[in-house]
This record gives sequence, structure tokens and C-alpha cells, in this order.
Amino acid sequence: MKKTNKFLVLLLVMLMAVSVFMTGCGSDEPSGNEGQEGDASTLVIAIQEEIEGTDIQQIGWENIVHALIYEPLVKYNADLSEMVPCFAESYEIAEDGLSITFTLPADAKFSNGDVLDAEAVKASFERFLAISEYAGDLDAVESIEALDAVNVRFNLTQPAPYMWASVTSTYGGLVNVAKAEEIGDEEFNRCAVSNGLYYVEDWQAGSQIILAKNPNYKCFDPNVTNKGVAAFDKVIVRFIPDEFTRVSELESGNVDIIWDVPTASIADLQANADLTTYMYKQAGVSYMQMNTEDPVLSDINVRKAINIGIDRDTLAKVLNDVVNPEYGFISAAQAGYSTEKAAAMAEEYKYDAEAAKALLKEAGYEDTNGDGFVDKDGQNLTIEYLTATDVATSRATAPVIQEQLKAIGIDLQITEYESAYIKQLQRENDYQMAARRFVWNDADILYYVFTEASGYPWSDPEVSAALDEARYIVDPAERIKGYEKFHDEIMNEMPAVALYSDNYCVASTNAVKGMVITNDGRPIFNDVAK
Repeated sequence: MKKTNKFLVLLLVMLMAVSVFMTGCGSDEPSGNEGQEGDASTLVIAIQEEIEGTDIQQIGWENIVHALIYEPLVKYNADLSEMVPCFAESYEIAEDGLSITFTLPADAKFSNGDVLDAEAVKASFERFLAISEYAGDLDAVESIEALDAVNVRFNLTQPAPYMWASVTSTYGGLVNVAKAEEIGDEEFNRCAVSNGLYYVEDWQAGSQIILAKNPNYKCFDPNVTNKGVAAFDKVIVRFIPDEFTRVSELESGNVDIIWDVPTASIADLQANADLTTYMYKQAGVSYMQMNTEDPVLSDINVRKAINIGIDRDTLAKVLNDVVNPEYGFISAAQAGYSTEKAAAMAEEYKYDAEAAKALLKEAGYEDTNGDGFVDKDGQNLTIEYLTATDVATSRATAPVIQEQLKAIGIDLQITEYESAYIKQLQRENDYQMAARRFVWNDADILYYVFTEASGYPWSDPEVSAALDEARYIVDPAERIKGYEKFHDEIMNEMPAVALYSDNYCVASTNAVKGMVITNDGRPIFNDVAK
């Protein structure tokens, strides 16, 4: 996942001219059965977007391919309540929180057989800090030491719990830096050597990527049964942009698993006795960003009226409950979520059309000509709302929101753009109201949404201070309270209105056994077989 929307990269267009990028590049050992679609030794997965590259440190967004070829040192358990060992045998955080020591297995190797010791881990994270666009997530790391062959220590300038979201993610997977230096970054991005369940065997641009099982794989995750080599010789990941083609390929048995099930197909797949569906929540929130410098939206009473003039429960019903109503900016699939605060905000900001009308009247807006829209100084209260053509729920909810705001007298005009262009307009402050969303399994993402660090024009000293304080709170319960304080501060200003979090779906044939999708969408493939 990426912290914001995922975009197709122009690089892929250039790469289309090459039909096969690499063969046998991840391991010096034979991979065994070649495996074709339909073979018991092969698992076939269909996804929407082709990957940007295979080097997790050079790319800006990741998907299931990267989850299969990288393994972090540690990971969150399924409900984000604790961290457990993963590639590392164990880890220890110093009492003062200023150092973290990871202990590696003594005989660890990368997929190509190169030694994966403390020096290799040190080199991988130093490269991460040098080139990854997420290097800021580890800005508290002052130095990294290889204490001996199996122990590596991160020294921090201050305790930084926000860094765990990256360290435990695919972005925290280990890269064979020596190999990258040998073949160069461009080639390595086509043929990265790493430490996950599988390695890249053959990337066919515009079509698929073939992964072979890593003969050197091992992990120490207490929540999986198989801690060694994968059950499948091959995993073929096919790139199928069309939503309904992916569904058709699953139903016909041509693929075993599909990602990004279209919302319109979820109910049908759930009703199909031959298929299994796996639901997970958006680790983030979809919301409406408002330009507080706009002449209309500069009045906080207008912003408050919009907030309580939207019936989120109706939004969910219209979309057949593929979204969850949200009143705050942290979802249940994120670390930092407060059940109590979510319930309190749901009560305080629940739908109330009459209260919304009263707020608009207080702002000087009344329907003086009987046309159904409130006006002031002869001008109707008209707002242009930018919605994303490439986000299905954004497009589906926009006309519903339009009707709901019409009921309180607001003339909402919908304009559709791609997410990237909406983001650009927001950075330029050239908009009134825009549909936005974010995805990251830690509430620290809000630091990059609602502070000066976001690159967007809006910020507030109290909101920024609350987010800056929360990101450094080590105790999980106290950290949750820190984000409760953030919500108090941002609701005082209300530059944005939380709407919903998506319910996502992955589907497989019933032949696939042992797959786990965590609440925030992380796939666990160690025990998958068929």
C-alpha cells in the first residue's frame, strides 16, 4: 500500500517495449517444477495494477507482489495490537526507547544464496534511508550498528513509535545491496534480490510476473504454522486492469485468487458456493477537504453544517455496506484508533438536517426566493465538489451527498477528475471542496495530511502540535489519547469532513486453503496451499 492514492507510473509505458525483463534472476539454485496455470504446484493471482518495480526501496507504492518477495524483520499481528518477530528471531527495545536490537538467524541467506547477516541488514536500511521516499518514517534513526554477525542495533535520537509502521511493512523488507550495486539500480528494480517467500523469476511487461519459491526462506512469526519454504513452486501474478474480467477469470477457474474485487461484484461472489471472500477495512479514511480560504467555506458554521448535513448511514446503505460510516479521521484498521472517541464523535456529529439549516442561517444563508437553495446577498450557496474518477466509492457517493446537501439548501456541483489532479489542485489551493483519502495502518499518516509536512496550504498550530506530540508517545494507550486530543483540535477548526472507510474484498476459489488477510489488508501466505 501507499500512504496516499496509488498511481500508475509512466515508466511502465516505456517498459512495455520489453516483453521479458528477467529469467532466473533471484536464486542461483534450481527452482524445480516450472509450473503452469492449473498445476497444483502453481498459484495464480490476478491484480489490477502492474507493479512499478521490484525494488521496494525505489518505488512509491506496493502490492501483493512485493508482499510475496519481501519479509520485514518484525511485523504487527493481525489486529495491530503487538509486534512479533518475523524475519528476525527476536528483537529488544531498550528501556529508554533509544535503541532497538534485532537478532537474526545464524545461517540466513537472501534468495540468491548470498549471506544475509547483520552487515547486510545494516546496508539495507542505510540504503532505505538514502533513497526511499519513506525515509522520513525513520528520521529518528541516528545510526545502525552490526554488533556481530547476527545482532544489528538501531540507535535513535528519541523514541519514535511511528517508525514501526514502515519497519513492519513490506517497505521494511530486506534488499541485497551488494547485488544492487553489482548490477545497478535500474536493473535491480527489474530483478530485485530479497528475503521473502518468493523471488522474481520472469517479469513480462503488461502481462504478468512469475515468482519462484525462495529455497532459503525462513521466518519466526509465531502466528503462522509454516515457517519455511512455500508450498507452491511458482506464483503467477497476472495484471488485469478491467474489474469484471478479473471476476470472470476467477469464476471460470483461470485464476485462484483476485485482488481488488469491484464493489458491484462483492455480493455475487459472496453468494457463490465455489468461492471464498476475505473482507478487510481501509486503513484510513475517505473525507471531504474544504478550502477554508474560500469566501463561502471560510465560515466555520458552513463547514459545520456540511458535517452534520451528511447522512453517513445512508451512504453506507446506498453502497450496500461496502463502506463504514466514519466521523473521525482514524479507522478501526489503524494503530491509534479509539473506540470510545469514535463513538463520541458519531453521537456529536450525527446527521441532523434541522441543526444544519440553523447553522447556515447563523452564517447568513436563507432561502429568500423559494428555489430550495439558501442564499446571501443574492447569491445561492453553491459549492464545487471535486470527486475522483479512479475511486469507485468516491464517484458512487458524490450524487448521494449532493442530494443530502440539497435538502439543507446547499447547491453542490460535482466535477470529476483523476485523484492525481485533485491532489495537485489542493496543493495549489485552487478548489472549494474535494474528495480525498489516505491509506496507512498507523495514525501517524495524519501528520502528513493535516500539518505543514503535508505540503498542502492548510495547517493549524494546535492541530500540528497535537499530531507532533502523538507520534512520539511510546505507550499505546497514551498514544491513543494523543490522537483523541488531535480530534478535539481539528474538530474545532473543521477543515475536512470524515465520511467513510472502505470495505475491501479479496476472493479465491475454495481450493485455496490457509490464506489470511488481516483487518488492515496485509496478506499472510505462509500457510497457503491447495
